[in-house]
Amino acid sequence: MVGVAGAKDLPAEPSEQEFRLGLRSGIILCNVLNKVYSGAVPKVVESPCDSALVLDGAALSAFQYFENVRNFLVAVQEMGIPTFEASDLEQGGKSG
Repeated sequence: MVGVAGAKDLPAEPSEQEFRLGLRSGIILCNVLNKVYSGAVPKVVESPCDSALVLDGAALSAFQYFENVRNFLVAVQEMGIPTFEASDLEQGGKSG
């Protein structure tokens, strides 16, 4: 449903842990919601094309996670759709 982002961030048949890890940046969550409800998440922090160009990839990744997941959860709550806690994405995965 999310096109290239899904292929890049997730294997074709992800395990539960790989699926959860692929969702952690929030990009896939925001893109899927925007495809179903156009413009539901107005601001999606995309990852740069070449991570070697980013001086502090860890800082971008943390910012991306908090911003995208927060924006996704706010949009879902405003729509009245059952949601989850951001910490649910961490359960079972290893944080790097």
